[in-house]
Amino acid sequence: MSDISNTKDLDNKKEYEFFDRAVGEMNRDIADTEENIEYRKQTIKAQKKYVRDSHGDMDDHEFLQNMNSINTDVMFIDNAQKKLDKLKHHVRNPYFGKVVFRFRDGEQIPVYVGMNGYWSKDIDDQLIYDWRSPVASMYYDYEKGAAGYDAPDGHIDGEIVEKKQFDIKNGTLKSVADTDYNVSDNLLIHALAENSGTRMRSVVATIQKEQNSIIRNNSAYNLIVDGKAGSGKTVVAMHRLAWLMYTHRKTIKADNVMIMSPNGIFGDYISSVLPEIGEDNVPEKEFDSLMEEILFINEPFENKLAQSDVIIDSKYDGGELIYDPDTGDREDPVSRILNIKLKSSVWFFDKLNEYIEEYINNFRFRDFHFEKTTFPEAKLSKMFKERFARDPYYERFGKIAYFVAEQLEDEQGRAFNTSKRAKVEKQITGELIHQYGRYDLVEIYRGFLDTIKDKYPYVCQYTNEYGEIRYEDVLVIFYMQVLFYGCHSYDEIKHLVIDEMQDYNIFQYAVISHVFKCRKTILGDIYQVLFYDPGETVVDVLKKVFAGEGYEVCQLNTAYRSTKEITEFCDKILAGEDCVRPESGKMVARSGKVPEVSDIGDMDQLIMYITDKDLDAYDNVAVLVDDEAQAFRVSRELEAEGLYVTLLTHQSSVYSGGLVVLPKFLAKGMEFDAVFVVNCGHENTHSYYISCTRALHELYVCNMTGEL
Repeated sequence: MSDISNTKDLDNKKEYEFFDRAVGEMNRDIADTEENIEYRKQTIKAQKKYVRDSHGDMDDHEFLQNMNSINTDVMFIDNAQKKLDKLKHHVRNPYFGKVVFRFRDGEQIPVYVGMNGYWSKDIDDQLIYDWRSPVASMYYDYEKGAAGYDAPDGHIDGEIVEKKQFDIKNGTLKSVADTDYNVSDNLLIHALAENSGTRMRSVVATIQKEQNSIIRNNSAYNLIVDGKAGSGKTVVAMHRLAWLMYTHRKTIKADNVMIMSPNGIFGDYISSVLPEIGEDNVPEKEFDSLMEEILFINEPFENKLAQSDVIIDSKYDGGELIYDPDTGDREDPVSRILNIKLKSSVWFFDKLNEYIEEYINNFRFRDFHFEKTTFPEAKLSKMFKERFARDPYYERFGKIAYFVAEQLEDEQGRAFNTSKRAKVEKQITGELIHQYGRYDLVEIYRGFLDTIKDKYPYVCQYTNEYGEIRYEDVLVIFYMQVLFYGCHSYDEIKHLVIDEMQDYNIFQYAVISHVFKCRKTILGDIYQVLFYDPGETVVDVLKKVFAGEGYEVCQLNTAYRSTKEITEFCDKILAGEDCVRPESGKMVARSGKVPEVSDIGDMDQLIMYITDKDLDAYDNVAVLVDDEAQAFRVSRELEAEGLYVTLLTHQSSVYSGGLVVLPKFLAKGMEFDAVFVVNCGHENTHSYYISCTRALHELYVCNMTGEL
């Protein structure tokens, strides 16, 4: 054996010795914590018995002392149990990487990187560093050689002289690997080759440099991340939240952040990531639930599902307007699609704001009378239209009331006390609103539509066949409400994550900017949208909405999710659509089965095709169809074959894996080991792309030639 080999063996021996020492200390810590918990439990038991037996002889002071002591012990047990749970999880996989960093003065330190940090009582020093710590960032960002990190006191420069990766499973060190690279391809490919599981998993051991820069970005007020399908956008967002809560732990807790999720299933799907990396789950909210919470119009309106069904059923993928002005057929699906596109555009947004501004400027006030005081029309108008022009229209009256009350005091020659002044201002505000602030938002909106109907004859139709306000129109009215009346803002939220950014239009983002006045991380794929417009992508929309707050745009161009064959297949779907992003060909070279495309005659053939595939090795298999009606029929037929099937709809809130059938629009953000994409007739290019990119290992495309 060569000297080099001997040196390597010696190094590995030292690593096994370090592992045994670290695990040994953790196990002693576990034992000590368990002993302390048991001791406190017995103490509480004895204290409670003493209180019961001696209650009649105790005065209030002694009773209170005993109860405080019991409560203190209960709190201790609660905190100790949390520590114990974390330790037991940590000891099974204490760390996954190591760098040896040499400072400029020659001193060097080993930095073992793990899911959580661990302080050694034996050596009174940091034994393992949390992956989120500044010094641990070098593991992700640097190869051997010159390196550095941003410490609280400033930037530290030096060099990495050693870098290793560890395979640790269930408390056993399986192997040690030297690497000169950021994260070895072998480790990453091994992780990606595993089955998907029923929940999204942590990826702290395989975070890539481009992902790490987004996770640790601390400069952007609004961070916009455009990434190709399978680039890890959602999991990066979850790890970014964990990093934010670690880095800003004095000011940001789990209840200070929120995720704007695309649907209820998504929330359950990601629910294990943050607890796995040592943080509590954070609240989630769908945009439609936010709208139901705030919107106060009386008219019924569509939900997002109804609009999605129209889009999918239309099979629209571009083309000219089909509209017959003689028959007045405004329910033509293509007309509806073009209506949706128009009413989601920046042009429509700008035109509406111009109309509202003109509406307000042309509003004629009159002298306002309160008791014996007259507030002149000119003064009222100037305040409303100029002085308080930045405030929601409704809220301006409250500010004007201050000056009316002030004039009232002057005319009466006396100042009101605080209580009286507040009461008077409230009365004045109520009168001002009664006379000038009763806005009929739907009527104003209809007036605006009339101004552009000559150019867009289909635009005046804002209700569906059931008399409900269409979804695209209610979003506009929701924005108008916020503009006119203001809204409750989530001031406790200090960071908002918006996933699937391409599913929101400019009016939704304008509302979000009013409701959430905080930093944001906004992630998505500009091509995972049903109507791709290279002249106006969601990134362009975001730049416009958040221009005043500031933003940074980042790219994730490498595909990690799918095999090489599936990724190449999906990229070809977008060919000719002017949809190929720079470096779109970047992917992790993990090979697998070539996607299979088949023509299927009818339902019976589809069921036979699915059941003939040997997919027992996979945890999650998805059948993606156009809508919920199809999903119900397919799931029923698969169950008739004796299979256990889970049907997922927009009302579902739990994802348990196995064989699932769901509409394509619900699959966004999720991944499955194997996917059957069922196409009925002409398929929207981008819907097809979205569906196919959900597959990790195997993809089957079923083109239906008959009825489903």
